[in-house]
Amino acid sequence: MNELNYQTQLSRLANLLFFVVLLVFWGFFYSNHLVQKEQMQLFLLSFDYLKEHLSYQGGFVIYLGEFFTQFFRFTWAAVLFTTFFIYQVSYASQKVLSRFFNSKIYLLAFVPAMGYNLLLLNIYFKLSGAIAVALSVWGVVFYLKQMAPVKRMISGFILIVLCYWMLGGTYISFALSIVLIELFIRFKKAGNLEDLPNSWMIISGYVLIGIVTPLFFHKFVLIDTLLSSFISSAYYQFSPMLPTPLLLIFLSLPAILLFHGFADGLVSFNNRKILQPVLGILLFFGFGFGLYHLADFEEEIEIQYENLVTQANWAKIINLAEQETPTGEKGKLALTLALGKTEQLSSKLFSFSPEINDLFIPFNIRGMAPLIANEPYFYLGLTNFSKMLCIETLESTPDGRSPVRMIKRYAENCIIDGQYDVAAKYLHALEQTLFYRKWANEAQKYIRDEEKINDHQVWGDIRNNRVKDDFYFNYDQIDLALIALLRSNPQNKMAYEYIMSWYLLQKDFDEFLNYLPLVKTMGYHELPLVFQEALVYIKTLFNEVPENLNQYKISNEVRLRLNKYAKAFQQGGSKKPDEMGKAFGKTYWYYVHFTELENE
Repeated sequence: MNELNYQTQLSRLANLLFFVVLLVFWGFFYSNHLVQKEQMQLFLLSFDYLKEHLSYQGGFVIYLGEFFTQFFRFTWAAVLFTTFFIYQVSYASQKVLSRFFNSKIYLLAFVPAMGYNLLLLNIYFKLSGAIAVALSVWGVVFYLKQMAPVKRMISGFILIVLCYWMLGGTYISFALSIVLIELFIRFKKAGNLEDLPNSWMIISGYVLIGIVTPLFFHKFVLIDTLLSSFISSAYYQFSPMLPTPLLLIFLSLPAILLFHGFADGLVSFNNRKILQPVLGILLFFGFGFGLYHLADFEEEIEIQYENLVTQANWAKIINLAEQETPTGEKGKLALTLALGKTEQLSSKLFSFSPEINDLFIPFNIRGMAPLIANEPYFYLGLTNFSKMLCIETLESTPDGRSPVRMIKRYAENCIIDGQYDVAAKYLHALEQTLFYRKWANEAQKYIRDEEKINDHQVWGDIRNNRVKDDFYFNYDQIDLALIALLRSNPQNKMAYEYIMSWYLLQKDFDEFLNYLPLVKTMGYHELPLVFQEALVYIKTLFNEVPENLNQYKISNEVRLRLNKYAKAFQQGGSKKPDEMGKAFGKTYWYYVHFTELENE
């Protein structure tokens, strides 16, 4: 096999393998991270929005990133676009190396793409960064196509400034790459291009303009930190910071050019036939190792639950939890909300090893309020609390962007509460989007139409269940809010199940018994399983069972299971929580004896 055929086949194999790995990983293992990126932005289809982005450094590529991210609400689009742009980084890098060094395969060209793909595993890195890196490398390809020295020189100066303003920090990679290319040409180390006239002066000019341009814009145009003036916010949500891995991505293409410029002539074809497959294996093995160890698969599961709550897909949430009980606070919150919405909280809560904070996420003044935090308040009818948490999320995003999910939910709360002018303001923003326009236009029809709102399948129920009393909100006394809901609407079954679950999780048997009589008005065919297990246990604590508790029927199955539990507990089970958990872990009795509260 001659060298050209060998290089061509190896190149095709490596490219195909890389593309398939990207497609499979994002499609089957990490797609929920991508889908949630769409919820974290509000992309407006307006000229003013475009003009705003073009007015600051890196804004153009941020606009491009947001444009493509708006399609991420469709999983297949999220996977395809992410794979495409990451692949473009490697493909363009190969074009640079093949055009300058006259070869078909350069496996190191995969390094920048693999590196940025690993960065995207972190929720704070942006798709716009991958687009920027790809465009900057294609800029180098364009530069190499300018055979005439004068045209190349002019394009070099223009592209440095253009890359800086349009793409942000990756202009560093472009500028360093063309400087190295000209140095190699100057010393005849590589390339078939003519040397620039006054090459040392031009090369020095490239370096100078690369340094002076951000300093000039920082001084006279941008209102930003010096570091941000060099890098921009196109890559990382915390724009005042420059993560070291991102800097390494910027330096990777120049480093690869430098390596090949000195190494290519020193390695024979026979040695390359051996070294290239070995390098490819090591490279892909390292990439796979990075995907496995840097990907947060627990976070992926959490985000999956958050996304399902957005879709109100309660059945799938419960089905997922039945396969594997969620362990994170967002997954547990999604599960309890799904159980509440399907009227199963009073029968299945303790089948999923619940904890005291599973019903509501405690408010935390640090970091961004989770997207899901407002959801139980919204569906229960505590719309003021839902709005408060929506605003907390809007105000605490790392990059100051407005999550469309919170805009939409806040508008819904305002419609339900009759704050129509405020709702119209947020709906107007949604009307300027591609995928929320239809929903916003339909929602506008509900403004000031009380009858229409009351007939709405979701908003009507929430409006009917809304709390009508004023009170001070305290998370540690959330039961007071739930009691207020019941006072406002004694038929609010979801609120009833929440308050009973809250007391059972708190092991507050007095309050549980206090509100137990309301069970008769909630339309249950029989006493729910969790209530039966709690009641039959509470009865064992009395020397003489109060007569009023005997009116609640306990099934024989529950009585028999309690007897088995008591026998096992007395025969040493009290000191063997793991063994008891295997047999009785889905009962309330196990929770009572083997779950400690902070105040216990």
